[in-house]
Amino acid sequence: MSKSNPILYPRAAMDQWLGGGSAKSSYTLDEYLKLIEPTYQVYEKYIRKCVAGLTTVAAQRAALHQEEDIPKLRKIILEMVPFWGLDGGADVDKETARRMEQQYRESFDQAVAAARQSGEAPWLSDSTRKDILIALEIHRQELENDGALDDWAEECAALKGQLRSEWQMRADSSQQTAPQMNGMSL
Repeated sequence: MSKSNPILYPRAAMDQWLGGGSAKSSYTLDEYLKLIEPTYQVYEKYIRKCVAGLTTVAAQRAALHQEEDIPKLRKIILEMVPFWGLDGGADVDKETARRMEQQYRESFDQAVAAARQSGEAPWLSDSTRKDILIALEIHRQELENDGALDDWAEECAALKGQLRSEWQMRADSSQQTAPQMNGMSL
């Protein structure tokens, strides 16, 4: 069994890219993009899992008639989509980006409406929960890197803390351990 490489959160990745002993003192834009591409591909996978997972969390809330967090979850998802280029980003025209973002919006709304109507709460695996927490931390750090988005970073951190607390409360304490990534507790 091979051991998977741990991901680096944005701050640690930046330190490694720019501050490591083997790091160059300067990069061209192309060199830098090539350097960070593998890490950001991993981040995007986590963010996609997070969007799907938070949609499931919202559907769970709807099935249980716990409606208060649903608008916040929707808002966070719809903020993540363009931030991470899940709408196609700079690679597509504005109309295509708008349609792709609309698909995320409709998928969220349909999942919530179906759960609300059926009263059945979708299930989230422990690994999906862990992926959501990892992605929220990645997203929070990226938001903090852009000083204009501090309010979003705080909201992301609050959601991560809320979900972690809820999921730890429901888990058997002998089986639940706080996931750690790069020395940080999630």
